[in-house]
Amino acid sequence: MFFLAASISSTNILLILAIVALPLLCIEIYYRNKQKPHKLTKDGLRQAPTPRKLPILGHLHLLGGYEVPYQAFSALGEKFGNVVNLQLGNVKCVVLNGQANIREALVTKGHHFDSRPNFQRYQQLFSGNKENSLAFCDWSDIQKARRDMLKTHTFPRAFTNKYTTLEYLISSRTEAMIAQIEPNQTTELKPLILAHCANVFLSHFCTRSFESNDKGFIEMIENFDEIFYEVNQGHAADFLPFLMPLHKKNLQRMSKLTHEIRDFVEKEVIGDRFESFDVESEPEDYVDSLIQHVKCGKSPDLSWDSAMFALEDIIGGHTAVGNFLMKLFGFLVSEPEVQRKIQEEIDEAVENGRLVTIGDRNSMPYTEAVIFEAVRLIASPIVPRVANQDSSIDGYSIEKGSVMFLNNYDLSMSNELWDKPQEFLPERFIKNGRVVKPEYFLPFGGGRRSCLGYRMVQLISFGFLGGLMQNFSIVPVENESYKVPIGSLALKKDTFKFCFVRR
Repeated sequence: MFFLAASISSTNILLILAIVALPLLCIEIYYRNKQKPHKLTKDGLRQAPTPRKLPILGHLHLLGGYEVPYQAFSALGEKFGNVVNLQLGNVKCVVLNGQANIREALVTKGHHFDSRPNFQRYQQLFSGNKENSLAFCDWSDIQKARRDMLKTHTFPRAFTNKYTTLEYLISSRTEAMIAQIEPNQTTELKPLILAHCANVFLSHFCTRSFESNDKGFIEMIENFDEIFYEVNQGHAADFLPFLMPLHKKNLQRMSKLTHEIRDFVEKEVIGDRFESFDVESEPEDYVDSLIQHVKCGKSPDLSWDSAMFALEDIIGGHTAVGNFLMKLFGFLVSEPEVQRKIQEEIDEAVENGRLVTIGDRNSMPYTEAVIFEAVRLIASPIVPRVANQDSSIDGYSIEKGSVMFLNNYDLSMSNELWDKPQEFLPERFIKNGRVVKPEYFLPFGGGRRSCLGYRMVQLISFGFLGGLMQNFSIVPVENESYKVPIGSLALKKDTFKFCFVRR
């Protein structure tokens, strides 16, 4: 489940305000707590401004009343500047707005901010140790080794065997999905999308695939989807640990789902591969790379249990791609003109009635731009960073241990950076007939902790989108709402029914 990102639910914030806040005391302290002028640290750095805060809650109350908390971060940036110190419950935080500051944190000083928040909920979701997660672990030699093993699979170079194989996998799964869609009927698309995304991932990383009606396979997909949704829901308990007992039952349910996933992967994906693998042979997939590293005792030391967590994390990436595609189609169902332009581009670029493939990307810039525009509008947060040392951003002191929120929402929805940012306009990514990504478009982060899976997102999304648009137009289902949630990739299990009309 790489490139996941948590956001703080406004509903949770409002609930905690009602439960915890002592209104009269809070008001009294609020007005006595004067904002102090900027001070300089002993290193001559400025201290970032800090709004007034409440007891216990700190600044959590400032995040309520917004569709997503990152909108609150934008409002704070307008009032206090692009670097703001916050105290969210008992967690010391920094909010960064502005392209220059975010790039400084991600790239220029990325090695200062490559740890992850130590939320209890994440510890419990990964068997008591967040270091088991590819996305939520701190930077380490083990993390570097796991990423290095993945790169050849997640970033396959054009014209290589891995790229050609991936192209075939995406095309074959696209064809299978098209065959399962009944034209002019209400279609529950999410199970189809997730199943075929999962088979692309399993085939590519594990050289395994499953029939769409395989019971264990279906349960694995549903379990991953539930966990993905949970991980992307921020809770006040992340900042107020004394509220964790309220999540006990749900976390126990998540633990059960993770154990079911492990059982499936061990029995149906790994089988006897660990015992039978010849360490002298060349690894053929990611599973082989992990097994070889563990059996050969390569440095850094990686246990088989940790390797299994890494494998499950990467397999779970299919859920992020599938949820993104559902949101993409949620946008397109209300954009018939965009659909028409995609179809015109396909008809011009693809000859002899063959299926669109990822090899057509260079001749289909508009379709590629549609994917980027959906990514922009969703404005999924960059996974928060944690300062691993005392540092600075834009001359402001950043204290070691501070959780850093990088406001990607502000970059994606700024009126100063984008023309009509609320509208779906893929043309904004095209210049002189080619796809151009502005330097302030940073949906996948940057630096050595950038998203490992963004290339897979682009390739699978292009293949599935192109194939479906080549064969169908998407029209709304009566009484179905197509409001696409922003600020997270995750969608609930039952979401967005579509009707596909054959071209």
